[in-house]
Amino acid sequence: MMQHKNISGAPIAAYAGERFVDRMRRINVDLLEEAALVVLNCRINGGRAPWFALRVWTGREKAVENNLEEMGIRSLVPMRKGPDLRRRHRVIEGTMMPVIHGYVLVQMLARAEYLAGLQAVEHAIEVLGGCEKPMWISSAEVNRFNALAHSGAYDAERPVELEVQAGEPVFITAGHFCDQKAIVVTPNRRGRGDVVVAIKFMGREVPVTVPLALLQKL
Repeated sequence: MMQHKNISGAPIAAYAGERFVDRMRRINVDLLEEAALVVLNCRINGGRAPWFALRVWTGREKAVENNLEEMGIRSLVPMRKGPDLRRRHRVIEGTMMPVIHGYVLVQMLARAEYLAGLQAVEHAIEVLGGCEKPMWISSAEVNRFNALAHSGAYDAERPVELEVQAGEPVFITAGHFCDQKAIVVTPNRRGRGDVVVAIKFMGREVPVTVPLALLQKL
């Protein structure tokens, strides 16, 4: 470390052999560690940082959650029981799976540099809404959504008194897209299982697979 009066830093050549992508990942990891300390201090002093939805590779939700927790970043993937499998007159209970595929909930202060740092996490794609104007989710809504998931409200085999047709407008009642309007892409007349809906977000339609139980007709 070099120091001169009020100036401190590392020699310019210290990271000379570092690739650009590695350097950016290191910088982002440093930002995440700083963000974790800021959020922890916020909670200790009675404040609450908002939650955001981080889009990730489908099937890597828990891996991202674990990586963030190791960094000290509070994160959450609400889970539900998936569909049962029927093989040779036997029923194999469904395994646990995310309520909404492809997203991890993250608690962090709404600073663009902290949110941008999430790109350092393997399998992460982007913050919903972007780092400059992200879509906030309240702690109350995150707790409500997670409690409903724990209660089995979104389990794949749980019957729902609802049928939807392709092109039908619906309303999302909880979670990452709570209070958002959507259009049904894939119909569901079985009264259980999932539905693909299209949500208009930032000028474009975003397809999302959600449990039928998460929808309400307009």
